[in-house]
Amino acid sequence: MRCLTMLLWLTTSLTLHHLSAQNNPWKFRHDHNGVQVYTRKDSATGILELKLRTEVKASLRAVVALASDIPNLKNWAYRLKESYVVKEISQTEGYLYMRTDFPLPFSDRDMVVHYVMKQDAHTKQVTSVSKSAHHMMPEKDGIVRIKTLETRWTYTPLANGMIRLEYQLKSDPAGNIPKWLINLAADDGPVKSIVGLKQQLAKYENATVSFLKE
Repeated sequence: MRCLTMLLWLTTSLTLHHLSAQNNPWKFRHDHNGVQVYTRKDSATGILELKLRTEVKASLRAVVALASDIPNLKNWAYRLKESYVVKEISQTEGYLYMRTDFPLPFSDRDMVVHYVMKQDAHTKQVTSVSKSAHHMMPEKDGIVRIKTLETRWTYTPLANGMIRLEYQLKSDPAGNIPKWLINLAADDGPVKSIVGLKQQLAKYENATVSFLKE
């Protein structure tokens, strides 16, 4: 009976998720130098979710090595001032702290996230999912803690030697920023981060990633 109940719960959850995705599809917003931007409005917060997609000429190893280099994040992630590992569980799982410089008159934002990276053994596709773990560290004076945050990076090897990058973001920066202003500039930082990522990739072509299968 317990197994049957769990099966019914799982089936219902998957069905509701599928219906939710159908009722709230992604809408193409624009293309910025080869980065396609899609948005949809979160029904709970009214804030836009983002999906960005582009392709890069690089090895899967270089892409994953760059994404895993936490101290280097501030060199390509838009307005990121600080980033470090709070706790490492394994090569593919851990907790990160990040602080973002927000323009005046707004306070800086910070976040603590739990990330998990996985690779599909057949397709070689790599996914990295991060979710807020804001209780992991105490909040800091003068900095607004972001408590609603979900991101997903997907790195897909293509037949032509390219890698498709896809980034999804669901976040609420909290504090006193009007939602209309958040939505107006929703994709600005993420697009600039993707551009910065592309500029960093060449440095990682000779990197090694022990868990990765190419």
